[in-house]
Amino acid sequence: MATPATPATPASMPMATGAAGLGFRALFAAAIGVIVAQIGMVSVLQGLGIAGWGFVAALAIAFALALANALAYAEMSLMMPSAGSLSSFAEAALGNFPAILLVFAGYITPAIFGLPAELILVDQIVSQALPLGLPPFTWAVGLVVVFAGLNMLGTDVFARVQTALAFIVLVFLIVTGAAALAGGGASPLPGGRDAAMAAMAQDTMVLGIVALAFWIFMGVEFVTPLVTEARDARRDLPRAMVLGLVAIFVAQLLFVVGAVAFVPRQQLASSPTPHLDFVVAVFGPNAKLAFAALALVASASLINTVLAAVPRMLWGMAMNGQVFPLFKQMHATRGTPMVAIVFVAALPLVGLAWSGGDVNAILPLMIAASVAWLFAYIMAQVSLIVLRLRYPQMTRPFRVPGYPVVPVVAIVGMGVVVANCSPAPELTGDIVKYTGIVLGIFAVVGAAWVKLVMKRGLFEPVAPR
Repeated sequence: MATPATPATPASMPMATGAAGLGFRALFAAAIGVIVAQIGMVSVLQGLGIAGWGFVAALAIAFALALANALAYAEMSLMMPSAGSLSSFAEAALGNFPAILLVFAGYITPAIFGLPAELILVDQIVSQALPLGLPPFTWAVGLVVVFAGLNMLGTDVFARVQTALAFIVLVFLIVTGAAALAGGGASPLPGGRDAAMAAMAQDTMVLGIVALAFWIFMGVEFVTPLVTEARDARRDLPRAMVLGLVAIFVAQLLFVVGAVAFVPRQQLASSPTPHLDFVVAVFGPNAKLAFAALALVASASLINTVLAAVPRMLWGMAMNGQVFPLFKQMHATRGTPMVAIVFVAALPLVGLAWSGGDVNAILPLMIAASVAWLFAYIMAQVSLIVLRLRYPQMTRPFRVPGYPVVPVVAIVGMGVVVANCSPAPELTGDIVKYTGIVLGIFAVVGAAWVKLVMKRGLFEPVAPR
């Protein structure tokens, strides 16, 4: 098969080879960087409380859908290596308007919704463990500022920091779950493990909780904008995403099953910090300080990964004329997308102000972000199918196994999840409001940009260059 010409723009630079560039460990750490955040721990424990053992089935469904998405991203990112990631795929398959909308739906919207939930959590936990009398959200804002600065220093700094952060949290999940399953602990439930497991078998739910379960697998594709900076992307990128998902599935399953005998189901469902409740029940109240440090690490992992990936997507889009040219600006010596990093760093602070820092907003914020992300994943699968049909001659170093069954099943499955995303009627209004307002604004602005600035058809595909 003929190899397509390499695009002339920096938005689609050739992939790094040789000693320079990011290796497998750095890519693996980036792949799980969003997933090991605190909001993932909260989502699995709240999901277990809401749905009982049905949540384990929901977790398995979410894992299968996430695996299909990772395979699709692996094929497209290696076929069209680009910092723009999804925008480049969607632009070639569906046109500029879907490309713009999908990046903003799948990556900007979760930064407005998901990151504020994480910042609320870290501020709550650290402020409880270290009552220093600081102004509200000092810790949260400090994290964003520090990691925005680190990401401006370049991917070498990102790689060293991210690898350490991701593996610390992964080990924590495994150790905590294993310690709980081994028995003992500081405060097991009075009725014992058998009574706790029996309670989990009552009033179960599967379909209505998959969107929440999906949250812990979302973001594995954040590694794809780093494809041009990888040492051996063809070998390491698919492995990093697939093995990252497997590692997270095993660690989170161990973590969530371990919680059954230590935290009452009702408390898991209603507590804004069920992961802290679980840790204290297993290791005792003296563990609060250590967990506060872990919370900082987990939140730092999320923020660090988002600030490494999303600004590069915006930079790639700017190079293609899909967003303001201002996002093209690079750091004078480090070559990092400086303006885009500052913009993305500001997004969670906007979301934090919008939610008012209310801990009760965490669950609807997470589900709203999950729904927005699912829309992006559906369109990614559609892009994969269209690219296979439209450009069969293009070189594909990796191909999705089971095509076309796998992407079609993934599209249908994620559509069903979106349609049943609310686990409780009282949450539906907030979920619809959060996603509807933001996606509506992005759709209007994106359509106006394509028609008035780019002067292109909304659904006019752009051939890969």
